[in-house]
Amino acid sequence: MKEQVLAVQRMQDYIEKNKNQDFSMADFVRESYFSPWYSYRLFREYLDLTPAEYIRKLRLSQAAVRLRDGKER
Repeated sequence: MKEQVLAVQRMQDYIEKNKNQDFSMADFVRESYFSPWYSYRLFREYLDLTPAEYIRKLRLSQAAVRLRDGKER
């Protein structure tokens, strides 16, 4: 069980480091050391979001902070 949690954490870390770049599912699934299908399933199970939903939510929240702080229009 602990390895699965670490796999999800590694995927989240990869997304965080590369959030401003385009990357494919295969890119960050590699970080989990599991198959793409199992990695997707773990991500969804532990975060209750698909990877695409997680990325979209992360980018939108960061954009909202930039707008709130007046750094961008």
